[in-house]
Amino acid sequence: MKRCWQSWYLRILVFVFGINIVIEILGRHSFTGAFLYMAKSPAVFLLNMGIILLLFLPVFLTRRRWFVLIAVTFLWLLAGIVNGVLLTFRTTPFTAADFRLVEYALGMLTTYMSWPEIILAAAGLGAAAVFLAVVWKKAPVEEKKTHLFTAAAVCILTAAAVLGYGKYCVYTGKAAVRFGNIGQAFKEYGFPYCFANSLVNTGISKPPEYDEAMMASIEADMEPAAAYTLGEDELPNIIMIQLESFFDPSLWSGNTEEENPVPFFQYLREHYPSGYLNVPSVGAGTANTEFECITGMNLDFFGPGEYPYKTVLRKTVCESIPFDLSALGYSTHAIHNNDGTFYDRNRVFSQLGFDTFTPIEYMYDIERNPIGWCRDKILTDEIIDTLDSTEGQDFIYTISVQGHGAYPDFEYYCSQIREMDEFIQELIQRLRARKEPIAVVLYGDHLPGFSWEASEMAGGSLYQTQYVIWNNLDLPPVQKTVEAYQLGAHVLGLLGIHEGTMIRFHQTWMEKDLAAGIQGSLLRTEQLKIARKKLHQEYLDDMKALQYDILYGDREIYGEESPFQATKLQMGIRPIFVDGAAVSGNTLLVYGSNFNTYSRIYIGDKALNTTYVWPELILAADVPEDELKELRPEDLTVKQTGDDNVPLGEAIKK
Repeated sequence: MKRCWQSWYLRILVFVFGINIVIEILGRHSFTGAFLYMAKSPAVFLLNMGIILLLFLPVFLTRRRWFVLIAVTFLWLLAGIVNGVLLTFRTTPFTAADFRLVEYALGMLTTYMSWPEIILAAAGLGAAAVFLAVVWKKAPVEEKKTHLFTAAAVCILTAAAVLGYGKYCVYTGKAAVRFGNIGQAFKEYGFPYCFANSLVNTGISKPPEYDEAMMASIEADMEPAAAYTLGEDELPNIIMIQLESFFDPSLWSGNTEEENPVPFFQYLREHYPSGYLNVPSVGAGTANTEFECITGMNLDFFGPGEYPYKTVLRKTVCESIPFDLSALGYSTHAIHNNDGTFYDRNRVFSQLGFDTFTPIEYMYDIERNPIGWCRDKILTDEIIDTLDSTEGQDFIYTISVQGHGAYPDFEYYCSQIREMDEFIQELIQRLRARKEPIAVVLYGDHLPGFSWEASEMAGGSLYQTQYVIWNNLDLPPVQKTVEAYQLGAHVLGLLGIHEGTMIRFHQTWMEKDLAAGIQGSLLRTEQLKIARKKLHQEYLDDMKALQYDILYGDREIYGEESPFQATKLQMGIRPIFVDGAAVSGNTLLVYGSNFNTYSRIYIGDKALNTTYVWPELILAADVPEDELKELRPEDLTVKQTGDDNVPLGEAIKK
C-alpha cells in the first residue's frame, strides 16, 4: 500500500510540474519567460503546483486512476490554452468572470476567429472528447479496491498542506489576496493562483475598521457644499462619450503612421481641459472603465477580474452620476451603438439611475465597418435627438463601439480612429450651434489590444488613455491626470456641481491632495512623498469602506436606508407603434411607425422571420396557414429583438 501511494503521488507530481510549466509557457508566450518565472519565484511556482495538485486528488478515490489523471490534465491544459489565446488580444488573463461572459464571447467569435480557426478549434474539442471516451474504455482499472479511509486521509492532508502553504505565502508577502492589476498579478503569481483567486474572491471584503462611527467620520470629513454653485438656469447639459479603444497613436514610440489620424482630438486637448485618464484595463474590459466613470467607485477593491455589471449590480441599486444629477432635475440617458444586452446593460442601467437607454436595436440607418462593428457617426444624430427629446437639462452617457477589435493590423486600427475623430468633430460642430450651455467629456476606455510595452508609451503606462472636456462655458484649460473613478467628480467640480456622496468624497480628497502639494512645497522632496503617500492611503481606506457600505454594508452613509430605487428604464427615445395588420396569402403585414431592422413580429411567444420594408411596414412571409386563421389581434406583437434573440421592448398598439 505504501509503495502504491508513493508511486501515484510521484506520477501526479510529475504531471503537475509539467502542466505548470506548459501553462506558463502558453500564458507568457515564451519558453524563456516561463523558466525565468520559475527560477525567480520558486515559492510561488510551488504554490501553483499545489493548486494544480488539488484537482488531482480524486485520483486517490477511484479505481479509474489513469482516466482521472488524464481528464484533469486535459482540463488544466484547456484552461492554459484559453488563457494563452485570450492574451493574444487583451492583457487580462482568463478568470472566473469570463464564464459570465460566455454568451457575449460566442456572439463575437467570428470577429476574432476565422471560420477555419473556429472549425479547427471545434474539431480539436471533439477529438479531445473522443480521446477521453477511449481512455475511459481502454485505460487500466486498478484491480484492488480503493482503501477509502487511507485515500481520504491523503486527500485531506494534501489539501490542508496546500491551503496552509498558501496562507504562508500570503502572510509573508510572496502572494497577494487582492490585486488591482490582474495582468501584472498573473506575471508575478502565475495563472493557476490568479484563476483560483478569481473563483473565490468576489465583491468587496468588509474592512476590519468598518462600523457606524467610521462612516460618520467619513461623512463629517466631506466638506459640506451646496448641490451646485451655478445658477439653476446655468446648469449645462453634460455629455460623456466613452470611445472604444481610442487613443492618440503619437503617444506610442512605435507609431509608424505618417498621417495624424486624430487631429481634431489633439486640437481639443490643446484648447480645453484635458489630461491623462488612468483606467482599470488594457485591450478589453469596457464595462469596468464605464462602471468606474459612472459610479465613482474603484474597481481595485473588487475581486480579481470581476465585472460588477455581472455580479453585484444585477440585484443592487448603486448611487451614480445619473442618480445624483436626477436630484438636480436632469433627465438621464444612455446610448450605445451595439447590442443592448451586452454586459447586461439593459438590466444594469436601471440600477444606475438612467431614464432611457438607446442601444443599436433602436437605431436607424446603421453602417458597419469592415469587421462588423457599427460606425460611430450614427451617434451624432442620436445625441442631438436625445437632447431635443426633453425640455430641461440632460445627462447623456454614450458608449461607442467602432474602435473595437479584432484588428487586422495597426493601419486598420488607425483608419477606424480617424473616422471616430471625424465623428467627434461633426458632433462638436453641431453642438456649437445650440444656444444652451453644454459640456462634452471625451475619453478612451482602454488602449487597443496590441502587444505594447509600458516603456513605449509617453505616459509610461499601459493603463492610461486621455480625456478632454469640450465646453461652451469658458472653463479654464486645466491639465490634470485623474483616475477613471475620479473623472466624474473632476468634471462636475469644474462645472460647480457638488451633488452626490461619491462625488463629494472625491472632490474633498482631491482638494486635500492639492492643498498637501501646495503646503508641502517647502518640504524636502522625500518628506513630501511620504506625506502624500500617507494621505493617499487614507483616501483609499475611506473609499473602500464607503464602497462597501453602499453596496454590501448597512448603508450607514445614508442613515441605514438607500435613498435610491431602480428606474423604470425606457428603451429608446422614439416610441414604436403598431397601427394594424393584414394578411395576404401566407404573408403577414404589420403597419405602424418607427420600425427598423430589429423590429420582429411575434405571435404569442413565437418570433416570426421578419423582413423590414420601411419604417411604416414590416412583414413575415411563409407563415403557416393555420396560424394565420387562428390569429387574434391580442396575440400579435412587435418587439425590438437583438441578434441574441432577447426582446428589449414591445411596440405600442394603437
